[in-house]
This record gives sequence, C-alpha cells and structure tokens, in this order.
Amino acid sequence: MKSRSFLTSCAFFFSSVRLRLTLWYLAFIAFLMCLFGGSLYGTQAYLSSDAINARLDTQLYQDAQQLRDVYRTALLRNVQPNTQTVQLSSNEFVLLLEPDTTMLDMRGTLPANIIQQLQMRAEGNQTLFDISIPDQGSSSSGERRGWSWNWHSEPGYRILMTPVLNGQERVGVLFVGLPHSFSIPIVTIWMWHGFMGLLVAAIGGYWLAGKSLRPVKMITRTANEINATDLRRRLNLKRRDEFGELAATFDQMLARLEAAFKQQARFTADASHELRTPLTIINLEINQALTQASTPEEYQQALEQIQVENEQMAAIVNSLLLLARADAGQIALQQEEVDLSDIALASVERLLPLAQRKDITISTGELPELIVQGDPHHLGSMLTNLIENAIKYTSGIGKHVHVELAREGERAVARVRDDGPGIASDHLPFLFDRFYRVDKARTQKGTEEPGGTGLGLAIAQWIVQTHHGEIRVHSTIGSGSLFEVYLPLQPEGAAKPELTCDNKK
Repeated sequence: MKSRSFLTSCAFFFSSVRLRLTLWYLAFIAFLMCLFGGSLYGTQAYLSSDAINARLDTQLYQDAQQLRDVYRTALLRNVQPNTQTVQLSSNEFVLLLEPDTTMLDMRGTLPANIIQQLQMRAEGNQTLFDISIPDQGSSSSGERRGWSWNWHSEPGYRILMTPVLNGQERVGVLFVGLPHSFSIPIVTIWMWHGFMGLLVAAIGGYWLAGKSLRPVKMITRTANEINATDLRRRLNLKRRDEFGELAATFDQMLARLEAAFKQQARFTADASHELRTPLTIINLEINQALTQASTPEEYQQALEQIQVENEQMAAIVNSLLLLARADAGQIALQQEEVDLSDIALASVERLLPLAQRKDITISTGELPELIVQGDPHHLGSMLTNLIENAIKYTSGIGKHVHVELAREGERAVARVRDDGPGIASDHLPFLFDRFYRVDKARTQKGTEEPGGTGLGLAIAQWIVQTHHGEIRVHSTIGSGSLFEVYLPLQPEGAAKPELTCDNKK
C-alpha cells in the first residue's frame, strides 16, 4: 500500500504543472543564454573596434604587398608608377613617395595637409597608424586620440606605411589607407543584447504563462456558464497535474451541489405531498359534513377524522421545524449525564399500549447501567422513534420487538430488533433520507394512529450524530431488521464534551 502511494506521488510529481513549468523555464533560459551568448560573441567579434582594426590590418597588408610589388617593378624599369593599373577597394587611397618624399603616385582623394603629414613620416620603417581627415572648414587635424569608435564628424583612416626596397636600397615609400568601418563599443553591445534578452524573455514568459493557465480559463468559462438550473455540466479535464486535481475537485463540488439541489427539490415536493394528503382529507370531511352529515354521530366521526389528519400535519410541521432548526444550528441541547437504561425502559413503557393494540410483544434484554453525556429528551425521542418504527412495520407480519443495551469498549450500544418483513438492501443507503419510504403506502389506514411522516429516521440520525455517535441498520428480507446506536460512554471524572447541532443530512 505504501509503495503504491509512493508510486502515485511520484507519478503526480513528474506530471505536475510545477515540474513542467520548471523544465520549460530551464529549457527557455538555456536557449536564451545560448542565443544571447552566441549573438553577443558574434556581434563583438564583428562590430567591435578591435575586430574591425584586425580586418582592416589584414586587408592593408594584403593590398600593400600587391602594390609594393607592382610599384617596385615599375621603378626598376623606369616606368611612371601612375601609369600602372592597380585594383583598390572603395574609399581606399594609395600614396607613393620617393625616398626624398617627392610624390610619385596618388590614388584616391587626400587633403594637402594630410599629404604633408604623411611625407613627414616617410623616413620611418613599416608601421600602422590612424589619422583623421577633417571636413572642410574644420581646423583640427592629426591622429585619432583616445577613442575606440568613430562617432564624430571627422572620417578616420587606418594607414599602413611600408618602404619599397630593392635589396637593401629604399626606392620608395608606400602609404595604403582604408576608412574605419562603423564600430560599436562593448558597453553598447551589452546593453543592446540585454534589452533584446529581456524582450525575448518577456514574450516567452507571457507565452508560457498563457499556455500554463489555459486550463484555468476553461474552468472559469465553464463556471460562468453553469447556473443553478443546470448543474449537469462537468469539466472532465483529463490531466494528472494540479489543474486536473482542481478540475476533479470542481466536478465533485458540482456533483454535491447537484445532489443537494435535487434533494432540496425532492424534499419540497415530498413535504408538499405529505401536507396535501391530510389537507385533502380534511377538505373532503368538511364538505361531507356540510352537505351530507345530519346526525350527531356523523358529525363526530367527521371531526375525529379531521383531528387525526390535523395531528398528522402537526407532526410533519413539527418534524420539519426541528430539522430546519437543526440545520441552522439553533437547537440548544442540554449536557448532563444520562443513564441509557432509564431512557430505554421509559421508551418501552411509553409504547406498550401501541404494541398491545397491534398485537406486538415488546421484550427487553440486558439493560446495564450505561452513562453517556447528552440531552435526555432528544435521546429518549430517538429510542422511542426506533421502537415505534419497529412496532408499526412489524404489525401484521411479525409479533415481536426486542430492545437491549450493551457495552463495546468505550461505547454504549442500544439495539432495537424486530421480526418484521425486513428491508431490501437497495433501500438501506437511503433509509435515513428525509421523506424516504421503503413502503410507499405507509399510512396506517383503519387505525387511530396516523401514518408515518418519513422524517423519524432522519431526526434519529441527527440526534445520534449530534451526540458524537453512529447509527447502523442491518436487515434481510423476511428476517426482520436490527437498528444499532453507538454512543460514547462518559468516562469517570471526564469533562463534558460539547454538543453541536450540525445536521449532516
């Protein structure tokens, strides 16, 4: 049993919404981290100033190597360098100087002051440097200072200076320059990717929340469609998670409400039917007395019948009032030590005349002293009701009703047994329902006793449950019925337990 419960708990855990949400978020965060890291690495590798300078340097060295070979060949052959055909990139410039800084060839557009700056550097060895080319009207020029990106108005160039050699002899100086591409600082890259990560996380979280709360929307929509006149709707959410458990609880609540509404409707119909029968009889008797009765004996007979039916209605109304007050918790029960043997004897003595009229023998078994805590009036009504029922439904078939008391552990047991017709097993679960009747023709016609109200066993069960007890019934067709009432015994010196008036029926 424990292993089964453990397996059930494990199955519920692995199918729970909490675990699935955790896994979904882990997968989403892992995807987001990979996307964020890869995008950040790629952006930084491609758009950062170091990456841009590295690409520019590589291209400059490649172009300078090609141009240096072309110009060396032209100079050694005494061919004008400016007549040579060379392939340059967009915005790339080339400046070729003699060793004495005389300009031999220039490709691209450079201001005169920039050419002068480059001529001043011509005596050095191969080197890379940056230089800014000011716009027209700008008085500032010179090298870039302290910035790793080019967001100002002056276009920057990356320049490679390399000597053109013939063996150990310098025959020229070559300058190759490329404009700086647009670069983004690392802080800006981080901020941009952080913003995009938050945006993707918000969209993904909203989607995951909507996907997870979809069953809640369905439950809400179904709840809004249900009204008091149609409680047959069910969610039937076949899920083994928290939402499935919630839906199952909701379905169970609807089933209880539907059963309660049906019971209330049936109770109202039964109460109306029970009151309509005596009212109809009274009305008939009154009409007959007014139209047909002529002798005092006939008037007396009509009045006696009216009295019987009036007593029947009074019993129904009093029972309904008692149960209604019990449901509302408005009945104050006394708390005192009660001897069940005294109550049992008093109930038997009270019902002896009824048993004699119906030719029923009431016998008592052992009646030991059993002290319980409770209300003697209600406990007496409960036992009287059980014995009276046994007498009424044994009459005409059985001849004997037996009452006894016993002690079982810490509980007192009161038993009422008859040798009547018995009750079928399919009726037993509903025996304590209000107005439920095994025999639909219960009215004891031809006797002075009014018929049953169908509320006696419901009241008896309420009294027993209010006293923290239990009532059971055992019956077999043709072998009679046995009603057993279990009540907690009062321990010596124990505090009085509190009696509640909540009726569970």
